[in-house]
Amino acid sequence: MEFFFFLDVYADRQLIDYYILSFKLGNLKSVELKEWSGKSYIVGIKDWDKFKKTTYDIILYELGDEIERFKDIETAFREGYKIAYKEASRRGAKKILPAIGYGNPPVEIVERFFPVKPEFEEFPSDIDSFLEEVVKNTPKELSRRGFEDDKNSF
Repeated sequence: MEFFFFLDVYADRQLIDYYILSFKLGNLKSVELKEWSGKSYIVGIKDWDKFKKTTYDIILYELGDEIERFKDIETAFREGYKIAYKEASRRGAKKILPAIGYGNPPVEIVERFFPVKPEFEEFPSDIDSFLEEVVKNTPKELSRRGFEDDKNSF
């Protein structure tokens, strides 16, 4: 079965989403899958050794163009993230972070192959309280911003 991962990174607030790692997987027992919008996504690796042994046809794409083929998935992850990280660095980003979510590699893969130790914020244990604090601490001028601009100038 064919799968892919977006090797997206944030260069400060700008998303660099040029790189896709595509591969075929011969043994689905090594991964945890979730369905979303009619597609299967790998959201976890149950057995890394089995996973890496059964991946094949590993290709790294940049903006849809093939840039390199690999024989092993570990080298592909390392090289793909290295290229994405260099692109973010080239833009002068102060903070470069990997993207996480459906289509991106699971966190354990990111931690293993991202060129630097990634920093992840903990998800709030009480999301309602967290959002209440965000609303309370947002200055009124920011919460109203944009409404005045909606008026026609003619």
